Amino acid sequence: MSAAPQAEKKGHVCPPSNATRPRDRWESMFIYSFICKFTQLRSKVEGLETPMDFENSLLSREPNHILSKILQQFILNLRPQTRNLSGDQISTTVASVLADYFKTSERTVFWDDELKANVDPFEGLQGGFFAADWDFKLKILRQLVELQLTHAPDIKGVIDRAWGVSQNKHKKKEDGTVPTDTIDTKSRESLQLVPLGQDSERKRYWIADDSPRIYVSTNPWKITATFQSVSSTRDEYIATIAILEDSAPPEFKFKNGEKKSKLELAHLALIKDLESRVGAIDAEIARVQKARRKIEQRALLLAQAEIRQTRTRRQTRRPDYVYTDAADSEVSQQYSVLLFLMMIDN
Repeated sequence: MSAAPQAEKKGHVCPPSNATRPRDRWESMFIYSFICKFTQLRSKVEGLETPMDFENSLLSREPNHILSKILQQFILNLRPQTRNLSGDQISTTVASVLADYFKTSERTVFWDDELKANVDPFEGLQGGFFAADWDFKLKILRQLVELQLTHAPDIKGVIDRAWGVSQNKHKKKEDGTVPTDTIDTKSRESLQLVPLGQDSERKRYWIADDSPRIYVSTNPWKITATFQSVSSTRDEYIATIAILEDSAPPEFKFKNGEKKSKLELAHLALIKDLESRVGAIDAEIARVQKARRKIEQRALLLAQAEIRQTRTRRQTRRPDYVYTDAADSEVSQQYSVLLFLMMIDN
């Protein structure tokens, strides 16, 4: 008697998010964290200093400088020889590169279980990438990040080095070359995206850089998981710590010396970790403010230069003298040339 056919197993599927802004979507943290860990975009792209800068760029319905640079870098990581990366072509290039991956059996964000195939999200899209809503942009950028982690040689090389994986045999190296110093930005500890800690209610607290931004989620391995940002400014950051302190267990729970639970200890450790970051946050805020001032000063100087150029622009059009006597045409030409030379000398 043959065995009954087993039901097809489906992978972990997250329910659609009801977030109304990019800051409350886990993809925003995922993409921005990748930018910080695997690219130099923050130091090269003017205006990309914080998670908030990235999120604001998603809201624009017009070609955006920050998003253009991010897309260019992501495509170059996947296809280093790509040339059509100008602002007016980048959207078409992204669609073309993704279309090649969608043709394979590799499941992407746009996989359709009924069709057993990937569905091209650009098909029928009006206006291209930049004219789409922020949800569409997040999904495209998330897919590009996942493809880079899987297929981009340079990105895979960084990961393999950090985890001590041999490129040829896919085995752990035993020569001691695995970076372990957390100061190394390409070490395993630096590249991992893990929560800073969790509170007594098992909520995870996440950070992506030294900005005041804090994300909070429930258990990410459950389909009922929630995700939201709770802090974007220094005041909100300090307020978050105060809320955790108010709900923290007392230093000595019982007089008989009963030990605190793991959740209570984790809650107290989270408060200390958040407090220890205040100095770094202040330094980061000062750095961002300095960068913003430079951008404003540069824009002001350019505007002033344009005004001066407009006001002081000299008349360069050659005077048009009309003579009725045709016999004097040669004389008039010589006179015009002489007058023009005199104007240059003056």
